[in-house]
Amino acid sequence: MFGIYDILTFRANPRYGEAVFYIQNSLDGLRSLPVSFQGDLFPQLPHMQNWIFGVILFLFVLFVFSVNRSYGWIVDSLQNIAKVKIRKSMFSQTTTEGYQSRFFLIIFAVGILSLYVYLGFYPSAQLSFSIYFLLFLCSLIFLIVKHFLMRVVAYTFSKEASFKSGDEFYTNTLFFLSLLVAPLLILKIYFCHGTFPNLFDIIASIFAILSAIFLVIKLFQLFYKKILDSIHILLYLCALEILPYIGLFQVYKWIIKGF
Repeated sequence: MFGIYDILTFRANPRYGEAVFYIQNSLDGLRSLPVSFQGDLFPQLPHMQNWIFGVILFLFVLFVFSVNRSYGWIVDSLQNIAKVKIRKSMFSQTTTEGYQSRFFLIIFAVGILSLYVYLGFYPSAQLSFSIYFLLFLCSLIFLIVKHFLMRVVAYTFSKEASFKSGDEFYTNTLFFLSLLVAPLLILKIYFCHGTFPNLFDIIASIFAILSAIFLVIKLFQLFYKKILDSIHILLYLCALEILPYIGLFQVYKWIIKGF
């Protein structure tokens, strides 16, 4: 019988050397392997992401700069938001500062709405600035292409004045929607993260639906003259509003889940 005494005294008994060496190798195999951690030690919560704070801060500074540069067109839009008659385009009386202000505020609107949609996929999606930048870039390209398509349709079926008024209503609606969604985005990230997440999504969806209804009403007010115009408006809504935005959302899903 090979006992513990023999292990302790194997030097005094060389004939046990091979047996002791075998037992030592067996004990080494039973030793626990070193534990190592792979990946992040903490969950990627939105309020812990530095790039999200940087994006929100940049968009806020851009908003303040744009409004401070020129806010006359914003006041004019609010004053004429319920008017039906077609006015001369605001651009005809807008200065260079006004053009720049509108452009920066469109960037603000695209940035806010893209970030809110991106966070709508959390926590099933990984939070990354590169993915958000792709979403932002796709949204901006989408609006530019859509603008030129709207211009082609306007030259074909409507007057130039009607198109300019409709384009102004469209960009203003997008901007005011982003203003309503921005507080919800900040509350969702920094003050109520993890608490009632669906509440903010429901409120944002209501704002989006109301904005869409308001836009449809404006389209009928601007372009409806006879029964045939209603068919043109419905075709426009399907071809340049509903289907493109469904396609944009599918691109969002592909970017978020594919990278």
